[in-house]
Amino acid sequence: MCAAVALGVGLSAAAGAQTVADGASAQVEILVHGDARTGTHFDYVTWAPSPTLVRVRPGTLPPGATVTVVLTNGAAPAEGKGHVNFALTADEYKKAVEGGGAKDQITLTLKGDGTPQPIVVAGDFPHFSRDDKDTAIVAHQGSATGPVVGGAQVMVRVRRNEETLSAEERSRFLWALAALRFQKSPDPRWRDTYTFLVDMHDIGARGFAEPADIGYPDQEHKAAAFVAWHRAFLLELERALQKVDPSVTLPYWPMYYSPGKDGATVFHADFTGANTVAGDPDFMATDLIRFDAGNPLYGWNMPGRGPLMRWRQDRNNVKLFNTPGMLLDKSKAGLKSNYSFMAGSVEANPHNIGHGWSGVWMSNCMISPSDPMFWPFHTYFDWLWAAWQQHYDRFRSDGADPAQYWPNDAYADGNPSSKTNPLGHHLRDTMWPWNEEIQPKPVATFSARRPPQTVGGPFAPSGVPGLWPQAPARPTPGELIDYAGYVTPDTDAGVGYDNLPWSPKQQSLPFQGDVAPTATALTTFLAKDRPVAERVEQAAQVDLAAASDTGAKSALQGVALATAEDPEVRAAALDILARVDTAYAVETAYKVEGDAKHPTLAHAVERVRAMEMFANRPVDMPAETAPPPAPKTVSVLDKGLYATARNGVPDNNPCVVGGLTVELQHFLAKPTDAVRIFPQDATAFVASTNLFEAVPAANSHHVHGKANASCATPFDKAVTLDTMRGLLKASATTPTSVGIDWWKTKALAATVLSHSGDAATISLVKGLAADAKATVDARAAAVNSLRHLNEAAFETVVGSLDRDRTAPAELKAQAIAAVGAYVLDHGRDLPADRRARLAHLLDILSATSPAEQAALKTARQMLALAAG
Repeated sequence: MCAAVALGVGLSAAAGAQTVADGASAQVEILVHGDARTGTHFDYVTWAPSPTLVRVRPGTLPPGATVTVVLTNGAAPAEGKGHVNFALTADEYKKAVEGGGAKDQITLTLKGDGTPQPIVVAGDFPHFSRDDKDTAIVAHQGSATGPVVGGAQVMVRVRRNEETLSAEERSRFLWALAALRFQKSPDPRWRDTYTFLVDMHDIGARGFAEPADIGYPDQEHKAAAFVAWHRAFLLELERALQKVDPSVTLPYWPMYYSPGKDGATVFHADFTGANTVAGDPDFMATDLIRFDAGNPLYGWNMPGRGPLMRWRQDRNNVKLFNTPGMLLDKSKAGLKSNYSFMAGSVEANPHNIGHGWSGVWMSNCMISPSDPMFWPFHTYFDWLWAAWQQHYDRFRSDGADPAQYWPNDAYADGNPSSKTNPLGHHLRDTMWPWNEEIQPKPVATFSARRPPQTVGGPFAPSGVPGLWPQAPARPTPGELIDYAGYVTPDTDAGVGYDNLPWSPKQQSLPFQGDVAPTATALTTFLAKDRPVAERVEQAAQVDLAAASDTGAKSALQGVALATAEDPEVRAAALDILARVDTAYAVETAYKVEGDAKHPTLAHAVERVRAMEMFANRPVDMPAETAPPPAPKTVSVLDKGLYATARNGVPDNNPCVVGGLTVELQHFLAKPTDAVRIFPQDATAFVASTNLFEAVPAANSHHVHGKANASCATPFDKAVTLDTMRGLLKASATTPTSVGIDWWKTKALAATVLSHSGDAATISLVKGLAADAKATVDARAAAVNSLRHLNEAAFETVVGSLDRDRTAPAELKAQAIAAVGAYVLDHGRDLPADRRARLAHLLDILSATSPAEQAALKTARQMLALAAG
């Protein structure tokens, strides 16, 4: 909210009104989302009609005078610029927009006594704003071409496809996101807003993987409120971002679409980070994420979890993800028009498969918001729900129609729907944590339990007239349905999407790259007499509604299990099952695993097994998760060992780390021998766990911490750390077998040692940072390790690299960027004397290359945020 600023020139009295003395003047105020009492306003609109007040500034005309004013846009509609429409009421606007007659100007008669005239202002779909307040509303006296007597600058602010964001728009989002690490948490038990939101998601979802141990069901997933809970969660994050920069909205990542050779923008170094790609998916490991040196997310590291790492996936391989067309039936009827189908389909694919595909934090659904890509990832699922709502007209929250939301009641013990939909997932249930309900002692019925602690309080008021909520709220799933106030204006949350109009009677824009299913695809796929190539091609076009049928799932499982079928067809059957039923697909994958010899089938099995955490279990039947099996003994690269590591590191499995430590010890003892896992990959997997953090995050041992005693090779932290030191001590010129990358191995070893602050370790890591023979990435990893190991050593190395004329500019840029990352790590806890020391360090750095200059600018901005 901000104080009104109005423009004005002299006004003449309107015909028939009280005469105004010569020289009298008036100003017209346009208060979008305004308050007449305070004169404040909020100049951000979506496609929904926003309540607006228009008035003559009080005291500038005689009370009996009236003036005619015409409101117009400051410019004609244009791509990349906002444009707005007007109406007297929301109902009038609905009729106009649905009849194709929305007007971008309006004539009003205003009273001279300052009585406000209520109207509504709405973005003119599809003309959204790229820049803050780029849209002028102009008040003219008498006619649309009359003198200008007032105005307002507004922004048509909607969520955008991340592929369409400009570099400036991406930068605004990234800086707002980084600033949350400095923003005071709404709950004093957490240091900052970002960590607070991560832990909110984590605590609510702990029943996701191990309900038996945790004692309560998942509040966020595996049941009806999956999309509703996350709609509220995303809105809380977005409003926090908008406190930093009101022009920012959450971008969404359309996962099914790959725009170019480098994959979606979400995987670029200038956005939420890039990864290398494994040459063979059988031997895919993890990797540190690369950020441009000027990116405010450079060196992203979460308390108790360590540095951001992801799988080395080919980010163009998006054919596994369902397209929007899979949800939207042209007939606008049938199974796809039901909420239960939509919510279950979206959660199975792309949600479940996407989490496993991204990794490593993203593969652990509880802590996944730790990875900044979570936000465009999950905003896409909200977009899918919104697209489904717009297509089928599903905005009613009264519970009269179960197609709008099901279960359309409140939780009750004994209700059949409560067996698979626990408390919090029914239409009229309040949702944790905003309801502040806790369950310190488990109640008898598992599905009626809540987490044992609060996180924050009620959903905060919007502080904006006309936007939900107006008072502290304990939202139900029902309150999140009509997010743009189409049926119930009181629930307008101020959210819109670039290609989805407000009314279901308007036409949405085409979804780029969308593929619709074909009615005959499933029949063709199941027909054993059809050519293999044709069946595999048809698999991608199978209708999800048809494949969701119990008989169809059984038939698909039969194909996946049939050894007589072609391996590519069996793999395709598994992929179809993964699109419609995660638990059934995982069950089938385990049955197939024993004879999955063909690479295509083996890869499909692993893709599905990666979703094991996401497999639905009935909430009244908690399940235990067993430790993974010990790796098989072979004499060459062992894809089973790689698979075991991939399955274990998202859960910080100590058995896996113990086994990998033994592999690394064997390598150090005989570097020229054949290895079962490349040392750089073994070290990457070890670095992907949080077992070596100074204070591991509270949920670091969901399953496997208690299982260490049963490991074939029990985990010993000291032994693993000593092995990492051995890797740093070893000469990079030591002969090895083919495929081994000494420098990457050393870089990752330095990462593991980031919290082992003994003098010997510091000396080894400093040596790697200074080693002119090492790669830039290895030296940069050492610099970033030092930012955790020892402050004095870190500053010394940054300064010495700046003075080293032989050091590559890219390395110097990353060293400067590490200073900004150090500040980001500490947030507002960074003491004033440390800020002063770092500011002095930055002042004496030369920063000659563009990358160094960008890093220096970012580091200084970080210090400014830390200073408050």
